[in-house]
Amino acid sequence: MSLKKRLGALALAGVMALTLSACSPKEMLSSVILKTATILGFRDENAGDEDEAPEKKAEAGGSITFPEGMETSGRFVNEVHGDTLYIAFNGIANRSTDYFVAGGDSITITGYATTDSATINEFKAAIWELSDDRTQTSYVQGTTVYFATGGDCSTATISGLTPGKMYKVYISYDSSSYYITGGMTVTGVGSEEMTTVENDES
Repeated sequence: MSLKKRLGALALAGVMALTLSACSPKEMLSSVILKTATILGFRDENAGDEDEAPEKKAEAGGSITFPEGMETSGRFVNEVHGDTLYIAFNGIANRSTDYFVAGGDSITITGYATTDSATINEFKAAIWELSDDRTQTSYVQGTTVYFATGGDCSTATISGLTPGKMYKVYISYDSSSYYITGGMTVTGVGSEEMTTVENDES
């Protein structure tokens, strides 16, 4: 096939692809979302749909009592007391804790939140791991947990961590207009010392 014909066929294929995308906006949007999730580390680029972890929802129950003297009125406060990381947040959409040391291969997260939104009634918590040289952070597959925003506590256990490694909790609420206020605890922390990494964007 001549170069001219090849270029023509390529152009025709491009037009057909755009036409199909226009006819299937939902499919196109789904593809964009999956590619974005892969880039952000929420999805393995080599994984098929059958390999995706099922959605994990926290179960109702648990309670949170902040330590005496802890300041809970700030925008985002996180402190470790004993083997528990305490988090208080007020009017946030996306925030990460400082890095903590995992005491074992699992942690238990209890959280609650409220919002003024009448339609977006969940927020998420996910675990990210810091590399040994402290230059990179990566999402730990299958650790995203969904919590209700009704103001009541719910709890979930996350496993698959490496004792002694450093992790952080990324809290997010998928709204561009509303925010969440609440609290969270992470039990199973191995040290009261926390680490802050400069220019940490995740």
